[in-house]
Parts: sequence; structure tokens; C-alpha cells
Amino acid sequence: MIYENAHAKINLILDVDRKRNDGYHDLNMIMIPIDLHDRLSFEIADDINLTSDVDIEDNAIIKTAKLMQKRYDVKRGVHIILKKRIPIGAGLAGGSADIAATIRGLNKLWDLNLPNESLENIALELGSDTLFCLYEKPAYVSGRGEYIKFLETPHIQNIYLFCPDVHVSTQHIFKNHHITEKNQDFQKVLSLYENKDWSLFYESLYNDLLPTTLKCYPDLNSVYQSLKELDEHLMMSGSGSTFFLINSNLNIHKIIKKAKKMGVKSIKTSIKM
Repeated sequence: MIYENAHAKINLILDVDRKRNDGYHDLNMIMIPIDLHDRLSFEIADDINLTSDVDIEDNAIIKTAKLMQKRYDVKRGVHIILKKRIPIGAGLAGGSADIAATIRGLNKLWDLNLPNESLENIALELGSDTLFCLYEKPAYVSGRGEYIKFLETPHIQNIYLFCPDVHVSTQHIFKNHHITEKNQDFQKVLSLYENKDWSLFYESLYNDLLPTTLKCYPDLNSVYQSLKELDEHLMMSGSGSTFFLINSNLNIHKIIKKAKKMGVKSIKTSIKM
């Protein structure tokens, strides 16, 4: 039996650079893996099947296993058990993390001994955040997610997640996103990170998709505006719907209480070490 943890991520920075000719967007992102994770186990079986504690439509875990089985002419199957803890459609890369964990797990279970380049190619075929999730290290990620530069682990005391029960479609957000004149300089903020100017860096966090997401999902906007009244540093991960606070001590208990009244789940976590 092989076990893999699939760690969630948050975007400290999400900068939408431009829309490409192929319809996708070039992004600049600073991403960190967090301790919140799904748990996957893998054991040899006659065919490929999955047991999950949640219903997931068009499950990418099965797709990943079938792709690897066919590509590397594997004669064995696998029984995968998924214990889901990362909320779905929440901007935390839960699906990408599960794909990446499946790639790592099957590489071990089926004794494929694939080089990193092959693992990366599979990851890039299956999702934009999947390459980052394959390594689960703080990184500067750009393009569609295919370019990655690992960064030092930042100084973070605590991370609080606020997860409204709203499933956000990333495709819908990008379809409705219009790039406007930028108020932020990504390279300048990246330099703050690399120079370990943590105080100023955390004051400079931004997510270009926030206004579009709030416009597309009014219920999410209500949650955001309500929680931000208590802490203006409230951020959103990915295309939503999870909001988060970094190194927060101010009013945190009031924020958690307010979130609970609105039916918003709060999770205290940390950076994955």
C-alpha cells in the first residue's frame, strides 16, 4: 500500500498578465502549499477503480491513472481510496493536488521510476496548478503554470481560511475577466519576497481575479465585504471561493465568529513544511 498526501495551495499573489492567442491567460503567481490536505492510498488491483468519501463528477484521479497505465503499458490496475478534506471549487487546487498525488503514488506503486521530466509532462497535461502541486514547495509560477521557480519558505505564523459554500468555476471567471491598467508591479512585489522584506510583502498581496469573482458571485461578495470590515487584509485564493488571512491576530476571533454566523467554515492551518 502506498500513501500520498495531496496538499492544498493558496495564491499569495495572482497577477493576470495577458490573454494569449490560444484563449488562455499568462499569469504570474506566488504560491505556497499549506498543511490542509487530502489523503490518497494506492494498492494493486485487477482494474482501475476509486473509492471516495465525496462524490466528484468526472474524477480526474481515474483519468490520471488511465493515462499513466496506457502511456507506460502497465499491465496492473489500482484501487485508490480518497479521503477528501480540501473543499471543491474553492481556489485551493484540491483537484490538481489529487492529480499530482496520483502521479507520485502510481510512479511508486507500479515501479515506473520515471524521471522528473516525465512526471512534469504528465502534470502539465492534466492541469494548470498540477506542476506546482507535484512538488508542493513555495514557488513563483508563471505562464499557464508551466514555468516554476522555487522560493524560500516565507515567514508565516498562522493562516486562517474562510470557505463559503460556493463552488466557483475557474473557466467562468476567466471568461468574464477583463484585463485593465495595473496598480501593482509584480516584479517589485516578488523582489520583496526574495529580499525577505516580509512585513512589506504581506502588505502588498493582491489577486487580479478578485473583482471579477465578486461580480460573478454576489453571495461571495457579501461574505467578502462582511469579513473585510474586521480585517482589510482579507485575501482570496485563486479564482475563489476561499478567503484567507496571513499572520492575523487582530480581531481573528471576531472574524471566525462572524463567519460562523454566515455559515462560512473557518480553518486554521499553516504552511506545509
